[in-house]
Amino acid sequence: MKQHNNKAKIVHILGGGFNQIPLIKKAKQMGYKVLLTDMNVNPPCKQYADYYEQIDTTNKQETLNCAEKYKIDYIVTDQTDVAVPTVAFIAEKLGLLGIGYNTALKFTNKYVMRRALKGKLDEHIPECYYFDEELEAEKFCSGLSTFSDYVIKPINSQGSKGVSILDYRYKQLIANAFKESVDRGIIIERYIPGFEFSVESFVKDGKIYNLTLTKKYHYDSNSCLDERNTFLGDIDPLLEKKIFDVNTKVIKALELPFGNTHAEYKVEDGSIYLMEIAARGAGGSISSSVIPFLTGFDPTEALLKTLTGVPFEIKVADYKKKYAVLKFFNFPPGKVKKVNIDKNLFDNVLIFNLDLKEGDNINPVRDSRDRPGYFIVCGSDRDEVLKKEKMVESYVQIEYFERKLALN
Repeated sequence: MKQHNNKAKIVHILGGGFNQIPLIKKAKQMGYKVLLTDMNVNPPCKQYADYYEQIDTTNKQETLNCAEKYKIDYIVTDQTDVAVPTVAFIAEKLGLLGIGYNTALKFTNKYVMRRALKGKLDEHIPECYYFDEELEAEKFCSGLSTFSDYVIKPINSQGSKGVSILDYRYKQLIANAFKESVDRGIIIERYIPGFEFSVESFVKDGKIYNLTLTKKYHYDSNSCLDERNTFLGDIDPLLEKKIFDVNTKVIKALELPFGNTHAEYKVEDGSIYLMEIAARGAGGSISSSVIPFLTGFDPTEALLKTLTGVPFEIKVADYKKKYAVLKFFNFPPGKVKKVNIDKNLFDNVLIFNLDLKEGDNINPVRDSRDRPGYFIVCGSDRDEVLKKEKMVESYVQIEYFERKLALN
């Protein structure tokens, strides 16, 4: 690929949401120009970019045309699943460093992921069925004795869109899962009722570094969508080791050459089951803010250094010596009249992200689009962190227009 001589090299970042701001800022700090592409007119990252083009991150050909137009040197995304295959596709086409398009599919398409692990880690994969036609899926569901024993998932989406435990409305749920899938297809798999955890890792030179283990709590309105992620030192060390060992095996089996991973596991009667694993950093600022706070290691910086050929060492402090909680807001449904935020809130949070204004409707939370924002509290004292969590929640008060009886 061409050289820019004395000009700053260009990093092409796909996806301009709030969670990608640390990635774009880090690229700028490292002296690179940033080309940003995103499907929205004015995404949060746009103000930090040197160049901006409005392109859907799943549109490979248009994104490739844009990358060629700007003569990019590097291409990357961090906290967004659907952009991962596009990044890998363009890196291959332009001869840039990437994880490989086939590898990207293994980390973003649940069917391809499970197929790649078949025969290698069968004991960690729930019983699973793939469908590319709605009628076939409906026929399968009509023969089930207990709907709630199964969960339905689009093969590739993000933010739990289209994911739900099956019930008598299975035809509607199937149609919704197909609608939310980027490519045509769904899986129906055995629902694992156990506790959920997520593992954040970084891969460098083929070595897998397991960084943190998160305990996850879900919304009452969607038991597949997390409301609260905790790093409170309350996970049994033997269980942690078992999950980390499975995670290492999964990443090796899927052959990720470098970069971040975010994996979700459930534990049922001591058995560990993979829900999914992504070749990106964890959303909700975990990758960019929580991990650096807990471990002293910055995955965002490490990713950019890997792509741009800057040498670095990985030193990771024990994440259990500090504490953090990520909490997504869960307000009662209604129409917002006013958002009141106590200014003391900002002295108590690591990250605060709330996208609500007068006239907005707060809906019951069904997937990530219904979550109005989140905050992260952290510290060196566990009780203090839990106290901060309650305090921050009390600092945000929503006034509603008179609420009429809403039909969900």
